[in-house]
Amino acid sequence: MPDDLYNPPAADPAPLPPTLPVEEKTAWNAWWTWLWAISLFALWQFVLSAGLIIALFATGAVSKGDDMDDLMDAAMSIAMDGDIVGVLAFSTIFFICPLCWLIGHLRKGWTGWEYLGQAKVQWWQWPLWGALTIACAYVFSFLAPHLGITGPDPAMTQLADSTQFPILLYLGVGIAAPLVEEFMFRGVLYRGWRESRLGLWGTILLTSFCWAALHLQYPLVTIGYIFALGIIMGLAREKTGSLWVPIWMHALNNGLATLTMLGI
Repeated sequence: MPDDLYNPPAADPAPLPPTLPVEEKTAWNAWWTWLWAISLFALWQFVLSAGLIIALFATGAVSKGDDMDDLMDAAMSIAMDGDIVGVLAFSTIFFICPLCWLIGHLRKGWTGWEYLGQAKVQWWQWPLWGALTIACAYVFSFLAPHLGITGPDPAMTQLADSTQFPILLYLGVGIAAPLVEEFMFRGVLYRGWRESRLGLWGTILLTSFCWAALHLQYPLVTIGYIFALGIIMGLAREKTGSLWVPIWMHALNNGLATLTMLGI
């Protein structure tokens, strides 16, 4: 007989199911990342080209009797209008940035922001990386005259001179360019290549090279500065784990350059 008729011994608990192994999250591989890079660049250029064509007709710069030379002259005039360039550049935010987020979200196990880089940033890192950006710009401005750069790029000066609403040019160069380019280079491309055989330095150098290659309209010395700044922004992305720090650095650099270009 049991020792206590009113409180019989409890039955053994049912065994717990085995713990499932944690699924390892991996980024898009290097080749998929190249494919995404080409797709993003193609969409970027398509949006800018479509906007340019719309601007040609909306501003009345094109008429039925124009020949090819007239069309090319009108297109060049529109492409060097600071207000139109600013609006077109700003419009790309609404196409490229969501697609970058979607590329990360489509990868199994990731959220869009997590893929791009959403680590919490300690407060002191913002002024630190900002100060490094300003220091780089100061060093370049000091060395530029000795390297044959005597002033702002003529194309950028023409954009500044043609704008009637400087805020539009600032939105395009100081806000849109940092967002769109960093979502691509220090976001999608950085994540995919960082987990490949390229490793840290291969990824930083490759993303910096590709980013600098977008600016072939500038003198070689300026392209070299862009490449060096890309390396520093890649290090910021690595050290902080956040995409927003290189965006902040890029916006600070472009914003200062735009204000200087506008004479403000």
